[in-house]
Parts: sequence; structure tokens; C-alpha cells
Amino acid sequence: MTSLPIEFVSLHVLVDGKLPTLEIVKILSMGIGFPFLLLASTSPLLQSWFSSEGNARNPYLLYAMSNVGSFLALLSYPIIVEPVLHLSTQTLIWSISYGIFVVCLVVVCFMLFKATSLKESLLKEKGDNQATSSFVILMWFCLSALGVVILVSSTNAMTQNIPPMPFLWIAPLAVYLATYVLAFSDWKLYQRKIWLVLYVLAIFLGLFIYFIGGQFDIFTQIFIYLFVLLAATMICHGELSYLKPENKNPTLFYLILSLGGVFGSFLVSVVAQVSFTDFVEYPIALCFVFVMLGLSAIYKSDLVSKGRVSSSSTRTVSHYWLSISCFFAFLIFACTFIYMNTLYQQYDVIKQRNFYGVLSVKEVIDGNVRERRLVDGTTAHGGQSLVAATANTPLSYYRPSTGVERVLTELSKGQKLNVAIVGLGVGALAAYANDGDAYTFYELNPAVVKFADHYFSFIKDSKATVNITLGDARVNLQAEADSGQLNNFDVIVVDAFSGDQIPSHLLTQQAFLLYEKHLKNDGAIMLHISNRHLTLLPVVMAGADLLTKQVMFFSTSGGEIEHDAEWVLLSNNSELLNAHTLRNVGSRLRIENSKTIQWTDDYSSLFSILKVLN
Repeated sequence: MTSLPIEFVSLHVLVDGKLPTLEIVKILSMGIGFPFLLLASTSPLLQSWFSSEGNARNPYLLYAMSNVGSFLALLSYPIIVEPVLHLSTQTLIWSISYGIFVVCLVVVCFMLFKATSLKESLLKEKGDNQATSSFVILMWFCLSALGVVILVSSTNAMTQNIPPMPFLWIAPLAVYLATYVLAFSDWKLYQRKIWLVLYVLAIFLGLFIYFIGGQFDIFTQIFIYLFVLLAATMICHGELSYLKPENKNPTLFYLILSLGGVFGSFLVSVVAQVSFTDFVEYPIALCFVFVMLGLSAIYKSDLVSKGRVSSSSTRTVSHYWLSISCFFAFLIFACTFIYMNTLYQQYDVIKQRNFYGVLSVKEVIDGNVRERRLVDGTTAHGGQSLVAATANTPLSYYRPSTGVERVLTELSKGQKLNVAIVGLGVGALAAYANDGDAYTFYELNPAVVKFADHYFSFIKDSKATVNITLGDARVNLQAEADSGQLNNFDVIVVDAFSGDQIPSHLLTQQAFLLYEKHLKNDGAIMLHISNRHLTLLPVVMAGADLLTKQVMFFSTSGGEIEHDAEWVLLSNNSELLNAHTLRNVGSRLRIENSKTIQWTDDYSSLFSILKVLN
């Protein structure tokens, strides 16, 4: 049962690597389910009370205002709240504020129910809702669901196809909320013909950005995705505004909108995930905007023909032509998408989609070398040459002369290594193993394990004994420590990417303490911090300070072909730190002369490590 202050149960349920969607719903339901349900239900409730008092103003203004509040909260959290307050403090403040809100709501409810006008209004609303046609209710449901599908699929497409940027997910949600505000305000900014013309342009751009987005710079891609989202959701929410009940009793309307939103999320999060191997729900949803607009126009023309809405015969014909044009546009764009998708998929070896995203194996020609790569969105997680002579030589961030290669090679001189690697990729680091070594990979995504085993040979050809532990690395390492199993690793390599960054829970102070438990006294921790947008070194320096480890930084230029690779070594092994092969390419960093930023399980902020701010 949920209580205040709110708390979340342990995430150990996710350790088996299976589809965690239902478990996440369970966790959220147990953690914030009832408070959130009560909070979400107050918007239509207050609007119903507002209209019951005989107020002449449009009650849907309150709906627009509630979305303005959501918009401001969305922007303020990463900029103001998260950098300043720890999670425990945030939870306490939210819980106290929620308690005050509930008390105020009860007081208002008590005062209003003393008025007979509210009781009469509620009875009237019940009768009005019964008179609403089934077709209109279905349109409410479908338009709401379609808007959410476009929002979620746009966010997925952006975060997968655009090189990952911090806070990228905020922009589409902000646009989505803004269209609700614009559509339900008194400004009358939704004009069907204008937005239809804009949408025809937008869907052309949407189809092309979906397939060849990599040909544009980052900000052009973001602009196009947001423009497409703006035009699509403006039509969905504008049509909802056209179809909303005019009797100022919006409870049923908002209930259907909520159900449609839930269903739209379900379609993307569950149905699309098990039905498609790519984010094709994005172009599919864009095409169906024409269908919903056409149906809405048919409904309007039907009202005119029955005399329920006064209009000229010219406008009636206009409604029918709009419907025909929308269905015709749907066929054109659907066929265009099918054709382009067939061309786009021809170079994929295999592609699979699961909870963690879309993972594909691609064969490309880089220069004169044919290469097979493991790609998550636009981020390569390693590759392998298909030329026999170089097949066992790791590429990209793990190639010879990078920091991780030099450390593993130096440590392996004269001894057998026990190595832990957080993040499997294609298993490239296993190529550096010698006879008698033991390599343990910790990997969250089961699709990565499958692809590394079937489509790359680094693991099969490794001289080491290789074990793969499926599930979140930190959860598994903690479970092993709790059971008394301390692995005594010679080196722990942290190379788990979520898009273009290491998941924050693997860089907290508690995570570093856990790594040390599983490390030999003279062992080493290697962290991969290559990143286009974040400066992760200050966070690593704080971990080194906590463990009182010495630090060596390696930066290897990739030139015009390879990636620049940045690795950090944490160790007190003087023989390793003074090795000639490391000193020639690595830089010793002194903690007292370096910037440090402490992340904990209770506090972390990306704002403090954004490169544009450092």
C-alpha cells in the first residue's frame, strides 16, 4: 500500500534481463500509484466544479492551464530541482506538498457540495454524457491515443537516430504539451486548412529524416523531428478541441482522453515492441493522422447534412473533399514508406527490438575493408573486420594502442588475469586474453548477448574462459557481494553505454565502493568515458578520491576513420602506473589539482558535466 513519503521498491526484479515493462508498471503502481491517480483525476474534477458554478468562461481553459503547469515543471526539474536537491529531499518536499494539496482539495469539495447547483450539474452532466454518440467517443479515444503514439515514437526515433544528447527527451514532450495548450485555449490557433498544409510538408520531412537523418547535422534533425511532432499533434489535439462537448461538462471527455493516452502508450511500449523490429510505428502513426482528420471531416459534413450544424452547401462539399484528399494522402505516404523501408533494410544482417531499443548488425565497407558492426541507434558498440587476417583485432574504442588495450596487455605480462567487463558489446576485449585468463562480462540486454555470440567471433575465439552474466552489472555484483562471493578481479572495465553515456548508477560513490570490494589490493579499474556531450572525468576523479586511487588518463585520436577513445585508469599498482608502455601515452592526474563532482545514489546531475557549460 502506498504511503507518504513515497518510496520505490527494489529494482532487483529487473535482474533477469527479460521484458521489464510489466515489472516497471508494478513498481510505479506500488510506489506512486494511488497518489498519482488521485492527482491526475483532479483536473477534470475541478473543471467540472468550475462549470457547475455557472461560470461563463470556457472551462477548457483550465485544461490548457494544467498543461502549462506540466510544461513548466518539465523544464524546471532538470534545470532547477535536480541540480540543487537530493532525491530524498525532493521526495520529502513532494510528499508534504501533496498532503497540503489533498487537504485543500477536501476543503473545496466540502464547500462546493453544500451548494445544490453542483448536485444538479452533476446529474445534468450524467444525462448529457449519455447523449454523446458512440462515434464521437471513439474519435476522442483514437485522437488521444494517436497523439501519444506520435509523442512516444517521436521520442524513440529522436533518441535512437540522433547522436544521444542530454535532456533530448524533454523537447518532444514540451512540444506535445504546448499543442494541448494552443488547441484548447481561447486563441483559436488551430485552423484546419493551415495546419493540413503544414502537415503535408512535415510528413515529407518526417519520412526522409526517418531514413536518412544521418545526412543532416544534429540541430537540423532535432528541428525537423519537432516540426513534424508539432504539426501532427496540433491536428490531433485541434480535432479533439473541435469535437469536445459544448455543454461544459467535460468529465466523460477527459476520461476517454486518459484511456486513449494509456492505450497509445501501451501500443508503443508493448505491442510495437513485440510486433516490429524497428520504430516503424513512427511513420505509421504519421500516416494515420490523415485517416483521423478525414474521419473528423466526414463527421462534420454528416452533421451539416442532417441540419444539426448550420453551414453553406459549399462548406459541406469542402468537408467531403477534405476527407477524400486525406484518404488519398494516406495511401500515397503509406506506399512511399513501404518502398523506402524496403531499400533501407537491405544491408542489415539482422535487427531485433526489445525493451532496451533497436539493435542491429550491419555490414559496411569502411575504406577498402569490409566490416561488421553492432549498432544501437546511431551508436556503434564495436565491430569486427571480415578480412580473415585482421578478424581478431578489435576495432573502434578497443583497438590496439588505446588505454584499455595497453593496461590489459601490461597486466597480463607473467600472470593470468581475472577480468570483469561491464558491458559486452561484440566481446572485442576478449581478444586480448591469454591462455588461463578468466573474463566475466556483465550485460543487461539479452539481444547483445545473442548477437555477440552468433554474429561475431571474439568470444568464441578467445583464449580465456569467458562467462557472461545477464542482468544489470551493479545489481549482480551487489548480489554476489551479499552472498559472500568476492571475485578478486585483477581489473574491472566499466564500458556500459546507454546511448552515448555511462548509466549514472555505475558512476556513483556507492558503485565505486562496490567495485573495490571485488578488486584485488593491487587491482585496477578502467572506465571508458568517450563522450560527445558530457565531461565524465570529474565524476571519475571523485570516485578515485573516495577510493584513494591514483589516476592515469588516456586519450587516443581516431584520425579520420576511427573514433577518439578516452579511458581512465584507477589503481595503486605502482608497477603498472610506472610501466613504460603506459607512461608514454597516458597522463598522470592529481586529484588535488582536478575538478571533482560527486554522484551518489541520492544525487546526480547532468548539468554539472555538460561540455557546453564546462
